Amino acid sequence: MTTSTEALTPFFDNLIDDFSIWQHTDGQKVIEKEGYALDDAARGLIVCLALDKIREAEVLFRYIKNSQIKNGFYGFATKDRQYIAYPASEDATGQVIWAMGYASSIGFHEPEARELTNKVSSRINDFQFVRGYAYALLGALYIDETMSKTLANKLINFFKSASDQWYWPETEITYGNGIIPYALVRYATILKDKEAANIGLKALNFLDNKCRKDRLLGPIGNEGWLKKQNKKIPTFSQQPIDSAYMIWAWLAAYTYHKNEEFLNRAEEWMDWFNGYNILEVPMYNSKTLKAYDGIDEEGINYHSGAEANITLLLSLQMLKNKITL
Repeated sequence: MTTSTEALTPFFDNLIDDFSIWQHTDGQKVIEKEGYALDDAARGLIVCLALDKIREAEVLFRYIKNSQIKNGFYGFATKDRQYIAYPASEDATGQVIWAMGYASSIGFHEPEARELTNKVSSRINDFQFVRGYAYALLGALYIDETMSKTLANKLINFFKSASDQWYWPETEITYGNGIIPYALVRYATILKDKEAANIGLKALNFLDNKCRKDRLLGPIGNEGWLKKQNKKIPTFSQQPIDSAYMIWAWLAAYTYHKNEEFLNRAEEWMDWFNGYNILEVPMYNSKTLKAYDGIDEEGINYHSGAEANITLLLSLQMLKNKITL
């Protein structure tokens, strides 16, 4: 049965078949040779549940469950629906934990979601990179306070060497940056942790300032990223995921601090999607909610992959209801 919610997002709905969600499109049709990705399935599950797309959620949950191997996952599958025998990244694994936590919180396959989380918990504790911990923390907050505190402490430890001049847990600002302060501030909101709130907001302000320094507000470009020793902020290519994560992070800050200025910041980042960007072009079709893949030096990248569509829809849902997930 097609729900009324599904009718509002025709392009996104067509990305999901009876196996999973296709990774990339050319803006019109799926690029089948690119196959399917675990991180898209995990984030896709969150947005499908948030929008009450139960049929699609069932597909994505099954894909995630079937991709599990020992205490980890396969990260990709081919167009022929064969899982590629290579372990998923820490980011993708953390996103699965986030999706399973959210699913559990609303009673969607709760026993299976908890069991899956328990099976991979040992791998989570051995992550090497900061984003994996951030994603996993977002899921743990729904199901396990002890795990949440452990993950938050690991995340906080990444900031031990941060300074006022470079308040960031890495020597380079790259991709999906806003998820780090988002996880810390959301953790602080739920478990009343002032240290996490302070670190999260300070990191968020630092990142936001870099994204508007000497230019119109927008994500740091992936053509060079931003290294600690560099002063010039790369402009191209700007990607939707980075604007979306900043929306979520400022929403989390607004929820914690009840400061209207933080809500304004979230809406300012949403304006990047609405056309207040360096090319002055909307980053999605307002009728179909089809999101575009980025802003390149040559112009808008009108390809429309799973990541762009998922992060746009989650941003719209969170802003509309002033919630974080």
